[in-house]
Amino acid sequence: MLKTNRYLLALALALSLGACGGPRVSLVERAAHHAAGSSYYVSAEVYKTSAFQPPPAPGSEAQKADLAAVLDWQQKRTPQDCARSQATADADYDFFWGDKPLFPSPLPPEVKKFFKRLDYDAGEAVHSMKNRYARLRPFKGYPAEVLPCIKKSKSYSYPSGHASYSRIFVDVLGDIAPARREEFIKKADEMAADRVVGGVHYPTDIAAGKVFGDDFHSQLLKSPAYLKDVERMKELLLK
Repeated sequence: MLKTNRYLLALALALSLGACGGPRVSLVERAAHHAAGSSYYVSAEVYKTSAFQPPPAPGSEAQKADLAAVLDWQQKRTPQDCARSQATADADYDFFWGDKPLFPSPLPPEVKKFFKRLDYDAGEAVHSMKNRYARLRPFKGYPAEVLPCIKKSKSYSYPSGHASYSRIFVDVLGDIAPARREEFIKKADEMAADRVVGGVHYPTDIAAGKVFGDDFHSQLLKSPAYLKDVERMKELLLK
């Protein structure tokens, strides 16, 4: 399921390639690879110190606007909005391509391995970013005011893992199937926006996740291993 890695492990670790049969990195694999201090395409080390816009300061006008947006959705959202937000939170990786699959089913082993590698590297990088800023989620910062209508996440809020992951994966899918990139972006934006609707993220978390996802993708494009694997993914596309 397309959820974030370690910081959403309490939710079955789901914002990327999911627990419902998608090609995830297992906890054992992740622990072993982390202990080795290695990465596949992009090292998380760069994100421990890289320049990145911080979240709004507590008490600032920007923070007040963030909270107001969450509360506005809380007031106007419908049960259908909440159901959709939970559905996109739990979406599998094939959410992006809907009824027009990119790859044969079942997924070829090479495709599973490729997405596992992305899952690992992206998870380590987003985890580093979340720990840098340690922003509390809306329902933790304002427990008397913010009442989520979807399952709560225990990780920090900034940047949004769902927004980060969805952006990374649509950028990657755009490398593999460029003609469908705008379609993928629309799906990713839907998933990201639903995190605010559901009451588990601020709008600036979402915006930061998109910026982070695009930056991570720019780092991927510098990796010869990634570029080689993308070409192989193109060969495995459904004809």
